[in-house]
This record gives sequence, C-alpha cells and structure tokens, in this order.
Amino acid sequence: MGSRTQLCFTPARLAGVLAARCFACVIALIAGSAAIANDLGEEVRVAGVSYLGDLPTVIADRRAFFDTEGPTISVAYSASGRENLARLRDGETDFALMALTPLTLDFIADKTPGQPDDPVILASLVHSTRLNQVVTLDGSGIRNPEDLRGRRVGLMRGTNAEFIWWLFATYHQIGPDDAVLSDQPTSALADALVEGDIDAAVLWEPWTSRLRERVGEGVRVLPGSNLYTAKWVLVTQRRTVNENSDLVQALLAGYQKAIAFIINEPNVALRAYGRHTGQETRYVEDQWQALDFHLNLNWTVIATIQQQLDWARSAGYEMANPEVRVRDLIEAGPLRSLAPGAVGVPSHTGSRETVQ
Repeated sequence: MGSRTQLCFTPARLAGVLAARCFACVIALIAGSAAIANDLGEEVRVAGVSYLGDLPTVIADRRAFFDTEGPTISVAYSASGRENLARLRDGETDFALMALTPLTLDFIADKTPGQPDDPVILASLVHSTRLNQVVTLDGSGIRNPEDLRGRRVGLMRGTNAEFIWWLFATYHQIGPDDAVLSDQPTSALADALVEGDIDAAVLWEPWTSRLRERVGEGVRVLPGSNLYTAKWVLVTQRRTVNENSDLVQALLAGYQKAIAFIINEPNVALRAYGRHTGQETRYVEDQWQALDFHLNLNWTVIATIQQQLDWARSAGYEMANPEVRVRDLIEAGPLRSLAPGAVGVPSHTGSRETVQ
C-alpha cells in the first residue's frame, strides 16, 4: 500500500512547492561553483538519525545531493539526536541532526557559553505535530490519558520524549508523582511494552511503526500526543561556521535540494524512507500527511527553545549560566547568504532574546 499511496498537499506543502521551485536556479548556480575550501579534511561527517523528521538527510545522502567539488560528505545514522550532540561535542562528527531538547539541556548546562566549539543551529528542517506519540497497547486497560495515573511510562530522558511527556502530563493534569517514569533507550521501549514492563511509552517514527508491525492494530495513540510541535535542526560548532562558510552553505544547499525533491516526488521519497528503515510505509501515512519540510530559521525556533527552557526549570534542571541568550544558539548567516527569505530571526548584530 505504501508504494501506491496517493499523497495530497496541505496548504503549507503547496507553499513549499513554490518556494522550492523558485530556489532551483540558486541551487543550480551552487552546484556548478568552484571547489569548496574547508579545513575539516577530505571527509566531512554528518550525523543523522533514522527518524521520519530526518528524511531530508536520507534523501540528500541517497541521491548524492551533498556532492561538491571539494570534500566528501559522509553520513552516519545514530539512535538519537542526544547521541549526535554528544558526538559533535566530542569532535566525532562535523554536523549533527537533532531535536531541540538535547540542545537546550546542553545550553543551560554550559558554564562558559560562546566558545568556538559550542553547538549552534544552522537551520530547521521540519515542522509537524504528528511525529511523536504517547502510545499504549490495547491489553493495558488504558483508554484515556487519565488512566496513566499510577502506571509506568517509558521514555528516553535527555531527548524530546522528556519534553513531550511534560507537555502531555501538564495538559492532562497528571502530576509528577502520578506516573512512574522509566528511562530507557527508545529502541528498547517496544519490547518493554510487549513484555509488560511498562504500560505506555513516548515514541517517534520509525519506532511507532515498528511496534505496529509487531502487534498489529493493538497500538493505541493517546489523545493529546499532538501537543508537541516537532522541530528538527541542523547543528554544527560555531568555529565551523566562522572558518568554513562555503562548506556550510553547500551543505545547506544539499538540504534544500533534498526538501525540493520530497515536495515534488513525495511517493518516491516515502519509499526511500521505507527502504532506509526497513519498514512498510503504510504505517506512517498519517504522520506523513502532517509533515511540513522546509529549510528555514524563524521565530518559531526561538519560541520553542524558550518553551523548553521553561520546562527545564520546572523539571529541576540547573541553569549554569543565569543569562541565557537564546540567540546565541543560532547562526543564521550561512542560510541568510544562501536564501535570505528563509531567515526570519535577527542577526547577532541586532537585538538578542534574553531569558531571565
């Protein structure tokens, strides 16, 4: 069914089609540019995740949209954005894909912000409210969110799953002590659900679909899962932006080409995702229809970081630096040079958002 599904366009996706087609001439110029200078070596490393929101990385990787007349850009896929951030911090990758939660937690724990090796956001790739779910199984006896009181909920701490649970629990008035949280890798949560070690879990694609492949129609997505709006961002170190601007712009151009391909060839892109994850695409159709892939940097990124800072405080995370300037997390220069209309946040020479 996945390969024959006819996909419709939402108004947001139609707008993306126009933006992608208008951008084609810019991409063509970049593709034909001279060799790109960089000091990262002959191989530039990108850390992706096998996550539906990271489909642009998969497409750019598989269709060679990252090819340049310079270094080889190689992509390796890890289990989570949290792991990718750790690899970026340790110098094991040059670029990393992640949700905003691990980046926010890293930011508030940083006692010396503003250093050359600090992570910064280059662009946001996706906007969606259906990429992440709070799920349970039919045999659990849980029908509504309120039934989770006194139950065990599995999630991977330090990722957006922790933030998602906070939004979900706050909305449904489930107190911090009303449910028992079990910190487990996302890859282990399906087994824990099936074996009865937990009663519910916070999952994302492809893990939700893999659970459905395993138990059939017995997976229940609880109401309120769409309270979270996913933002999936491309991150690098600040020194990489300052010392390798041409390379950064070329990588962003590769992502723009991949997103244009997803918009113009949605069925082909979805099949590529199925091959990449080794799963049937029919299980992701609902999430797919709600995806808005678009390369940008706008105020919704800043607003989402501010919301996550509020959560981190309420969750008891210590603020190592009392003056958290959200704009210090964003380096908009490369994307602004490539596509000025894609940037809706001020430059560092402009005003800064400060969170007290």
